[in-house]
Amino acid sequence: MSNPLRSVYWFVLGLAGITPEKKNLNFHRKRQQQIINDYLTAHSLKKLQIGAQGNSIGGWLNVDIAPKTREVAYLDATQTFPIADNTFDYVFAEHMIEHISFDEAAFMTKEAFRILKPGGKIRIATPNLESLARVCLDPDKEEHMVYIKAYHKRFFPQLPIDSAFVINKLFYSFHHRFIHTHSTLAYILEKAGFSNVQQYNVGESNDEQLKNLEQHWKEVGEVPNKVETIVVQAEK
Repeated sequence: MSNPLRSVYWFVLGLAGITPEKKNLNFHRKRQQQIINDYLTAHSLKKLQIGAQGNSIGGWLNVDIAPKTREVAYLDATQTFPIADNTFDYVFAEHMIEHISFDEAAFMTKEAFRILKPGGKIRIATPNLESLARVCLDPDKEEHMVYIKAYHKRFFPQLPIDSAFVINKLFYSFHHRFIHTHSTLAYILEKAGFSNVQQYNVGESNDEQLKNLEQHWKEVGEVPNKVETIVVQAEK
């Protein structure tokens, strides 16, 4: 379609309230169940990544509320998952749960518990409020300063180097809704029915299927990601 025709096309759709974003979302919604069914048919070990963004993982069913590729299925984690009970072996979410409210996160973990098989595991990586407090209280610690400078270089190089800018950026930008601690994560996981809630370093796990999954470091750097991120696992 030529540029003039494309402009007319989107103008007409716009009059009907259809934006390119809505059209793209409708495209992915229509394909949701087919992608899910195809994955379940093709894989004996079933693994779900919620909030894949542009970081799809091979061998996993990658889902997102705003899919960026045709291979990622649409899924709103704050609504009932279109997946049967006791279907998956693993669920993973990296830097996703902070984008929904506390109550929505509690709902998401209940849905994850429902779709996991007995003995299935969930792994969540998200910014850690306790780590941010330590950065604020001890900004001169070497790894904390690396973290602070990385944020300043990326977002506000014109401002003084101060942890306050970093903390406020993390709270009020990126569409973040709730920054968790180990206690809040353990609470919603246990309320959902999970047990054996354990904390791990980024990339580490007692389960081979859950090692080296985190990819947020590619965006922010390894040291900043380790400073910022808490990782927890739990079992059904």
